[in-house]
Amino acid sequence: MDIKDGAKVFIKNEKLGKYLFFLRDNKPIIPNPNTYGLLGGGIEKGEEPMEALRREIQEESNIIISDIEELGYEIVPSVIRDVDGERIVTSKITFFSARTDGLLEDLELFEGQRLEYFTIDEALALDNLSPPIREAIRIYRNKL
Repeated sequence: MDIKDGAKVFIKNEKLGKYLFFLRDNKPIIPNPNTYGLLGGGIEKGEEPMEALRREIQEESNIIISDIEELGYEIVPSVIRDVDGERIVTSKITFFSARTDGLLEDLELFEGQRLEYFTIDEALALDNLSPPIREAIRIYRNKL
């Protein structure tokens, strides 16, 4: 199995009392396509998780975040479908929490289909919430 490290962030909008999620692209070659996930992404060689998170946030959206705190990390499986079929990729994902006052109408998304704010309970009720994010909510909910 491949191990690819990553960094993801639970971004809370204090005014709304909700967290920012994005709908991933519907490309079968990416992990968990067409599901709601968190902003963030892969850690490049030589990067620390916090550096990767800041870079990925800038690459994915124009959102400004503050009060970034590391929550912990988890080893998570994801299904990838490619020309060779279906396989499981295991990744070490470092999770963070952060704050923003950015409203949806002010935000741009450069990857994925769309951004949306949900309460944690609303996110958990989604049929297409990414399984690794569902598990991360279960683990880190008391820290959010």
